[in-house]
Amino acid sequence: MSALDIQFINNSVHLPKLGLWLDAHDPITTAETVFISHAHSDHTAPHREVILSEPTSKFMFARIGGTRQEHILKFGQPATYEYNGTGYQITLVPAGHIFGSAMSLVEAEGQSLLYTGDFKLRPSRSAELCEPRPADILIMETTFGRPSYQFPPTDEVMQGVIRFCQQAIDNDETPVLYGYSLGKSQELLRSLGQAGLPIMLHAAVHKLTEIYKNFGQTFPDYELYDAATAHGKVLICPPHIAGTAMLRKLGKTRTAILTGWAVDPGCRYRYQCDAAFPISDHADFPDLIEMVKRVNPKKVYTLHGFAADFAQTLRELGYNAQALSQQEQFTLDLAAELKNKITKPRTKTKSTADNQTTAATNNGNGNNNHSNGSHSFQDFAQACATIAADSRKLEKVRILAEYFRLLQESAVPITATWLTGQPFPSSQNKTLNVGWAALRNALCGIDDLTPEAFHQIYLKHSDLGETAFEIFQTRAATLTPTLTVERVNELFHQLQAAAGSLAKLPLLLRALELCTPLEAKYLIKIITSDLRIGLKEGLVEEAIARAFDLPAEQVRQANLLLGDIGETARLAKRNELANIGIQPFRPVKSMLASPEESPTTVWDRIQSAHHERSGAGDGGPVPVWLEDKYDGIRCQLHKVNDRVALYSRDFKDITTTFLDLADAARHLPVDFILDGEILAMRGDRALPFSDLQKRLGRRQGDLFMQEEVPIKYVAFDLLWLNGENYVNHPLQQRREKLESLPSLPENFRLAQITQANSINEIANTFDQARERKNEGLMVKDPTSLYMPGRRSLAWLKLKMAYATLDCVVVGAEYGHGKRKSVLSDYTFAVRDENTDELKTIGKAYSGLTDIEIAQLTEHFLAKVIRQRGRFHEVEPDTVLEIAFDRIQPSNRHNSGLAMRFPRILRIRTDKSPAEIDTLATARQLVK
Repeated sequence: MSALDIQFINNSVHLPKLGLWLDAHDPITTAETVFISHAHSDHTAPHREVILSEPTSKFMFARIGGTRQEHILKFGQPATYEYNGTGYQITLVPAGHIFGSAMSLVEAEGQSLLYTGDFKLRPSRSAELCEPRPADILIMETTFGRPSYQFPPTDEVMQGVIRFCQQAIDNDETPVLYGYSLGKSQELLRSLGQAGLPIMLHAAVHKLTEIYKNFGQTFPDYELYDAATAHGKVLICPPHIAGTAMLRKLGKTRTAILTGWAVDPGCRYRYQCDAAFPISDHADFPDLIEMVKRVNPKKVYTLHGFAADFAQTLRELGYNAQALSQQEQFTLDLAAELKNKITKPRTKTKSTADNQTTAATNNGNGNNNHSNGSHSFQDFAQACATIAADSRKLEKVRILAEYFRLLQESAVPITATWLTGQPFPSSQNKTLNVGWAALRNALCGIDDLTPEAFHQIYLKHSDLGETAFEIFQTRAATLTPTLTVERVNELFHQLQAAAGSLAKLPLLLRALELCTPLEAKYLIKIITSDLRIGLKEGLVEEAIARAFDLPAEQVRQANLLLGDIGETARLAKRNELANIGIQPFRPVKSMLASPEESPTTVWDRIQSAHHERSGAGDGGPVPVWLEDKYDGIRCQLHKVNDRVALYSRDFKDITTTFLDLADAARHLPVDFILDGEILAMRGDRALPFSDLQKRLGRRQGDLFMQEEVPIKYVAFDLLWLNGENYVNHPLQQRREKLESLPSLPENFRLAQITQANSINEIANTFDQARERKNEGLMVKDPTSLYMPGRRSLAWLKLKMAYATLDCVVVGAEYGHGKRKSVLSDYTFAVRDENTDELKTIGKAYSGLTDIEIAQLTEHFLAKVIRQRGRFHEVEPDTVLEIAFDRIQPSNRHNSGLAMRFPRILRIRTDKSPAEIDTLATARQLVK
């Protein structure tokens, strides 16, 4: 046996003659030694004896603790060891993956082996530069071993990340960047700090960053995460934070995943983020090829990711290559096209992101109104660019007000609507239905761009508007702005009417052919409803008020009643806002309730809000009204004579879905506008929302479904009655009028009110509502006015927070669709404290990333006890934290219980199966 003979055991590389493991996944507690390339969790375990760099030692202790015999080596300084009479020399050299990450050069009996671990050749802001060494054998990581994985220049991608964060902050959203707490987070911190952005770090990121500083690395200012002061700052946190209570406490967020997998189309949807940026600590495909060239080995072994694909690529290039971590089918197929991709030099496209405001100024024609009464779309785009470039809210309002003043009446409602990021008013229920692929095809068609070239530009921005701006730069000097606001508005109506992408594509092409770069950018941004220039609807209201010399509150109130910022702007220009009132068949925004988590806070907040509103000072407590909070669909019901319409909270007309309600309301002898909830209800018992979902999207006349899922309209407020507006009347008066309605049909009912005079009464009524299988309580001040679209302390909602249990996975099965080849559906159990047996309690498939699922698949396939079809019974060694709505009795599982709406919050690598929750704990949560 040669000293450098290789075995691949339990997903780990073993050199048996040297007693040396390379990044062993399972703990090695024998007399053998483990080289640890870096401190990411998939490369560490509680081994007995290890070789590693000093930073990796510190990170490893911080992450998994424990004690071990450590051989800490400096980069470039060889160390000699012996195992069973065979001596060898090992030298650590920087891998460039994260700070302290190392490749190991092993030399024995006249041969050399370079093991890379995870690596990258691109320079890093917080890690050492990779230093490959020549070797006879190369064992290399190949995570991104396909030609499609080519990352754009990091600096250009970071410009997109910075712009993403600035836009979020301008829109009063908290930007949240997901990146591994060790390595990528520190790269982000360095880059974002240079842009002057205020930064907060999740506790795990903060802890590891402090270790970086102990080694002399410097970073821009940052703070430890604090929800109370996070607004207006960038939060850097690990990906497992997605969907947790921590994130929910932040309010409005805008999230981005930073990963090499962002090269894959649709990555952001898989990670359920608003954006995905291709920033990776791994080598991309060209760098993998370059690594092989620099090492110039006689034999290459590939590991992880697309190991088999990359080994095949190397064989086609003349290298002796074999995949260690995947089985291969050795073929003689020659891929000439693949070779072209490999040998094609990587080109760098000049970034244009920093020059957009200048371009906006240079491209403008300085003439807002055309001679024929139309308005320049270039000037609209220029106004947007100028607003986006200024972070001061008052200045944004001033710029927009000046723009509005220059417009004729016909253009005011159109542009005001666009400035909220929508092509049509929400009250019109119109959508363009123009998909990402159609926009890509149109943009490629303008400049004969290949999909691959388009994708490389898109990866830098993760934004179609910014992508269009860069693509159109080559045409900037040859175009004179000719597009008008009116022509673009006509385009939107044509796109809305066109059926299918084939009919929409020519319309897009004709419009884009006329676009300057700035026009293309904002045309695409409106189509994608992603304007993002830091202009909330409230600022548009202020600009309308300033432009037409009106009180801002009058404009706000008018917009709440109209539900249409464009129509509000038009009437403001005509000075006709005073005539606006609530009208049938023009839905208004629903009054909203503020959430609270305990009866005590509910009582305190509603009392203080009441006394502040009434000026009662230290007056005594006032009673509150309690209603069950239902799990249904919020709905306004409008009725005048024989005409009836039902509107959802987003103004969609849902009348044809619930014709049985409309038909019943039509026979009432009065006219009204009601606010209420549509519920699936049998008798007096509300059914689960999953039953109501069966009715959604159904066509009219589905009598069988009406019988299978009976529904009721539960009315809790009255806004208009027989021509009189009741919005400005107290809730108590509105309720009296509601109760005065003539005999209601069988499928109508009024929400039941319970009066409470203390915290205990609220708590008791909450428990009763939960026993009725409802979500919780609505708590209302009976003296409150109806405030459309506003979240008031006069209405509060008390809803049980999601509970969680730590469970152990006992079974895994293959998923469906895109997940048909991975074990993505997990059955989990709690421990019976009396018998120590594991009792199943649920099954979940949502909450984990594709990478986590791939890692678990690899793990579970090695831990299968027995297999039954798609289902794999596995060793119970993996703990998951599961969130759920409630636990209820069920015969489906041997625990006698089942979780409602379970989802995976995170993998509990910090917990062993002995620490999972018990059956008794689960029983205490039964509702």
